[in-house]
Amino acid sequence: MKEFLNEFKTLKNAGYPAIYIQTHEETRFEEVLLENTDFPIYSWNMIQGVVDLRENEIKAKGLGVEDGILYAPQVEEESIFIIKDIHHYIEDPVIIRALKIAIEECKKALITIVLLSPSPKVPIDLEKEVVILEMPLPEISQISKLAEKIVKENELDIEVKRDFFKTAKGLTINEAENAVSLSIVKKRKIDPKILEEQKMQAVKKSGLLEIYKPVNPSEIGGLENLKKYIENRKEGFLNDKLPNPKGILLLGIPGTGKSLSAKAIASILEFPLVKLDISALKDSLVGESERKMREALKIIDAVSPVVVWIDEIEKALSGVLSSSKTDGGTTSSMFGYLLTWMQESKTPKYIVATSNDIDELLMISQGALIRRFDDVFFVDLPNEGERRQILQIMNKRYNTDIDLSLAEKMEGWTGAEIEKFVIASVYDGVEEAFKSIKPIYLQNKETIEKSRQWALTNARIANKTTVKKKDVKRKLAGIN
Repeated sequence: MKEFLNEFKTLKNAGYPAIYIQTHEETRFEEVLLENTDFPIYSWNMIQGVVDLRENEIKAKGLGVEDGILYAPQVEEESIFIIKDIHHYIEDPVIIRALKIAIEECKKALITIVLLSPSPKVPIDLEKEVVILEMPLPEISQISKLAEKIVKENELDIEVKRDFFKTAKGLTINEAENAVSLSIVKKRKIDPKILEEQKMQAVKKSGLLEIYKPVNPSEIGGLENLKKYIENRKEGFLNDKLPNPKGILLLGIPGTGKSLSAKAIASILEFPLVKLDISALKDSLVGESERKMREALKIIDAVSPVVVWIDEIEKALSGVLSSSKTDGGTTSSMFGYLLTWMQESKTPKYIVATSNDIDELLMISQGALIRRFDDVFFVDLPNEGERRQILQIMNKRYNTDIDLSLAEKMEGWTGAEIEKFVIASVYDGVEEAFKSIKPIYLQNKETIEKSRQWALTNARIANKTTVKKKDVKRKLAGIN
């Protein structure tokens, strides 16, 4: 907040006539100005009209937006004049003209017009007149002080520690107050889990990200190499002296547990899990897709630490190469924002992307996307030991009692196909259900073998492999 306030003061002192402040927190912004500046401060809204904030007095009631804007040059010199909810009116040419007139008049009296809105919309007519600032969300220390105030005012015997509020990062001050109050009512203490749940509610309200429940790693049969890798990387988020891990790309055929692994990774790291669905962010309105992408990435940074799951990323980004011809460059722009964010964003998060087709992914990104990840993991078809584990998990999940030795006959089956078989056995019996499965490996043998060959030299293997080194050498040499 200190950096934001210094920048605002610098712009004000430099004589900038119009500053667009992006925030959901009108009251907090006004309080920050009242506490940290000496300027007269006025605001306009459709209901109250013009209000003198320092005197808490209505100066001109019942003014519509046009008259409210044109009132700005009438206040004393060097004032700050806040116009609220401007995003509802900013595309009206009459309002644009009123703003241009007011800005020109305010320049002479060093009056700064502040356009206050959660969503910045600056028409081309005002681009050269307005500068945009985004007010940061409350810091952990501010939320902690708020909790202390609530506890003190209500004379409660509740412990308040700063560490409790790490999970509240990303909440507005009002959301934080509600979350703290809810935690006190439900648990009679500050419960970080409840604060995190409320934070995820805020994410859900944005409509730009999906929230998923993490799953216990024991729900995944096999993939021990991957599980161990994530356990080792957990330290990178706990130790300030270590760099934060960035994320991994999971490559493999459908049904091998890539999506389930993303949910298990969130469980191991003890982070909430959000899904970034790039295709769902695409919009027919010009510029809206890019805005949604930027906003979604901004929310991820705000609520971090978090696991970000991008499923079938090659499909979400398909069309990047022909984007300029097919969608006016929208997909290409979205991909560019994603790459830049993955490279530059410093907030703690772990990105788990999945892909079924490495050739398509390499063609789309020219390798630029893969370089943004710490590692690529190849998720192979489960070996016999892993198939036994999966059968055991499915027996428990569906209350069946299928002989685990049957795993020996499931060579080439995916975990999803084993689950499908177990479900079918409940209705059709084991023998009939077994016959009904047509493994995807038999239908795509050539593609799968090609991915395996690529993975031998370009990726880590998620499964605990039983392949011997001499067999790997033979494969690399093309010897069957």
